[in-house]
Amino acid sequence: MSTSIQLLLPAQLYNEVLAQAQAELPNECCGLLAGHIEPPTDHRERSVAAKGREEFRVYRVSVRYPLVNEAASPREYTANPKGLFAATKDMREKGIELLAIYHSHPTAPPVPSKTDLERNFYPEAVHLIVSLMPTAPEMRVWQLEGDQFLEAELQVVDAD
Repeated sequence: MSTSIQLLLPAQLYNEVLAQAQAELPNECCGLLAGHIEPPTDHRERSVAAKGREEFRVYRVSVRYPLVNEAASPREYTANPKGLFAATKDMREKGIELLAIYHSHPTAPPVPSKTDLERNFYPEAVHLIVSLMPTAPEMRVWQLEGDQFLEAELQVVDAD
């Protein structure tokens, strides 16, 4: 069974991720997005799941955890361990879960690189990649598994 994921990202957090990516140029930025996985609620979700062909999940983001890229590189990121630990602890205390890992590609499209695939240490999370190529910035979300990736849906939403 395959899983289709929709990441609901509040507009304010979308803008914060973009601002962080731009502020950390020429290097990649990185961080975490957390919140809740919602149960299927509408007819489309129930009918798709009921057919057994595909499971549909909605990831509703409520918190952003910007992290320091210790690699300080335009081609890779390494999240600061203390920041990662603090974010994980805060998620546990708030009863929320890791939904997405984000990072930027300052000079490349928002598509997983070979390094992104090799360093997929949290397979349950999706990966949001921000491209800052000379054209307008672009964000895309991916499900990574082994050496393959499948695009997930990104929806920017108003705050609740």
